[in-house]
Amino acid sequence: MKNLWNEYDPDVLASAVDYFASFLEEPNKEVVKKWVEKNVPANEMFLEDMEDGDFIDNEELGDPFPEFYEAFAPRSERWDEFCQIYEEIFGVWLQERENFDHSILKEVIELFQLFVKVPDEEINEWVYDNINPSYELQCAEDYESQIDIIYSMMGEDPFLDFYEAFAPDTSQWARCCGLLIDLGAGEIEEICSDEEE
Repeated sequence: MKNLWNEYDPDVLASAVDYFASFLEEPNKEVVKKWVEKNVPANEMFLEDMEDGDFIDNEELGDPFPEFYEAFAPRSERWDEFCQIYEEIFGVWLQERENFDHSILKEVIELFQLFVKVPDEEINEWVYDNINPSYELQCAEDYESQIDIIYSMMGEDPFLDFYEAFAPDTSQWARCCGLLIDLGAGEIEEICSDEEE
């Protein structure tokens, strides 16, 4: 990645270094710079006035934050605030994400399998790739609670992606769509309206 950083104005790399250094109480910016060059995709977004959530939920940046934690073990108040935002987005504390027990998603797989008439093994992998594991899912009492938690955590995007990938057509899917519409899922509502016409 270092060569890619060389293709940008030096201010871009300096801004990225400043961003990651802000998580450390006594940063050695030269060390942070070397880490950024090696682990963070070069991107001009660091010059923009963006919130932490914009960096966390950004496909171009990927997710270098668990690696940053492993490399620097930050202990600052600024880092704690960042981790709280990370947890709100991914449903799990950043320091625990890599070791998170994905068996929590077993019942979520069962939920999404209900949306198709014939069980599909690809749905299992899809769930692991598209649904953020969350401790809240352990407390879900039924499928309706699972849908509510997933929607509150991730919005309607995973359900839209599932619709595109698997063309669900069961009564359970229709019931799921009804719940999502009640929660405010506008694009799901449009899909349902189009299918009724």
